[in-house]
Amino acid sequence: MPVVLSVDVEDWAQSTLGTDLPLYPRAGRNTEYLLDLMAEQGRQMTCFVLGRFAEMFPDTVRRIAREGHEVASHGFGHINIYKQTPDAFREDVRRSKAQLEDLIGQAVLGYRGPNFSLGPAGDWPLEILAAEGFVYDSSIFPSPTYRHGRAHWPAHPVRVTLPSGRRLVELPAATLRLFGRVLPVSGGGYHRLLPWPLIRWSVARSLAANRVFTLYCHPYEFDPDEFDHLPAELGLSWKIRLHQGLGRRGFESKFRKLMASFETTTARALIERELWPEHVLGAAESSSAAG
Repeated sequence: MPVVLSVDVEDWAQSTLGTDLPLYPRAGRNTEYLLDLMAEQGRQMTCFVLGRFAEMFPDTVRRIAREGHEVASHGFGHINIYKQTPDAFREDVRRSKAQLEDLIGQAVLGYRGPNFSLGPAGDWPLEILAAEGFVYDSSIFPSPTYRHGRAHWPAHPVRVTLPSGRRLVELPAATLRLFGRVLPVSGGGYHRLLPWPLIRWSVARSLAANRVFTLYCHPYEFDPDEFDHLPAELGLSWKIRLHQGLGRRGFESKFRKLMASFETTTARALIERELWPEHVLGAAESSSAAG
């Protein structure tokens, strides 16, 4: 089974430091650079595109779709799901879905919440996503060690039946069970910091256990010099620079090695070709999780 290549297309400062910040031009250039790399490699990826990014860089979003990559929704404003009311969440995902579909002329089937933040929100967001026409979600990190994780969620994709009777597929971020613990190994900062031999071993072991490895990253992780080009008024501390920048210089090399070592696919292609185990959420379970 393959590695799902997924990318959260957003601006680093706006998504990390504050959702009210503007998006900087480098976010568009970094995404274009990643698209060039993928064209060189002849691979496709799923791009969970933030609405504010699409608003500022519509031509880049059109290029994503034109070159055969999947365009999925990352919401509009990069606000964690558990900080939104159901009505606000519904409006956010509805706005993002309509915006992206208008730009690319194709149906948007997938959604990923900012920071995998569905975990502590409960299950009501899944009901809203299914009602709004999404076929799959990829917003759950099935690990107790991740800040927004949901410890007891299955580590493999599942077809979820909701209390309303609606259904959608959940494609969780990749994890690895080791020494009785569930470890997050799915990309992003983990792949910036881990050496390549350990990444390759983790991917292979997780694939053997879960059949799918859903990798995530961001275009800015391919840009080791980004912080030198951001406005000085952001006042980036050395702690932020270390935490968010360490390992960026070697990230692209590891990403290329991963593509050379494993079969890869998009989330949409994977979901369309497979039948996944059922995962039924009862009304009591859903209500309890939402509380």
